[in-house]
Amino acid sequence: MYKQLTSEQRYTISVLLQNRTKQKDIAKAINVSASTVSREIRRNSGVRSHYNWETAQANAVQTRRRKPGNRSVDKDVMEEAKRLLITEQWSPEQISGVLAKDGKYISHETIYRMIRKDKAEGGTLYKHCRHKLKHRTRPVGGKRISIPNRTSISERPTEADGKRFGDFEMDTIVGRGNHGAIVTLIERSTNMLFMRKLKKGKMPKNWHEL
Repeated sequence: MYKQLTSEQRYTISVLLQNRTKQKDIAKAINVSASTVSREIRRNSGVRSHYNWETAQANAVQTRRRKPGNRSVDKDVMEEAKRLLITEQWSPEQISGVLAKDGKYISHETIYRMIRKDKAEGGTLYKHCRHKLKHRTRPVGGKRISIPNRTSISERPTEADGKRFGDFEMDTIVGRGNHGAIVTLIERSTNMLFMRKLKKGKMPKNWHEL
């Protein structure tokens, strides 16, 4: 049975997918069924098949607002989405994600409907996303942190290329403005996952601090 996810769970899904964690292991990490994770990823993957947790959260909020008794999208948010489409030439998925960062929720489906409706009425909004895949786009997800004195893949020992027990892969994802960070450690031979949420702006000096 599908379970409504929280924004924190969606953020965790995004981080673990970037670490190539299997869906069944992601489900265990956030305590939901594998089918819930599978459906969440399928519903909220953009034009390049990349899952974006902010867009997913915006879609969820918009869906709740469409239910009886909930208010529709604010007119100001709709106008802001239209402005971004015209001036930035972003895709509806990107616009939805960017607005969600400012607490303005509108799903990409709503933006697509707005474009189709405008076109049917003789408008030209559709022209601004006609070549959306060819434009350089602004990223809406978290950013990767460069690790000081990191060893290049080409310089790593040959033993680390296999699945020797005790070899870990570590990654860190930090949210925009250093708000929220998660460190993941994956033991390569067993795929055992370790996660820890870090304090704002505080990065571990070495993995023993985790």
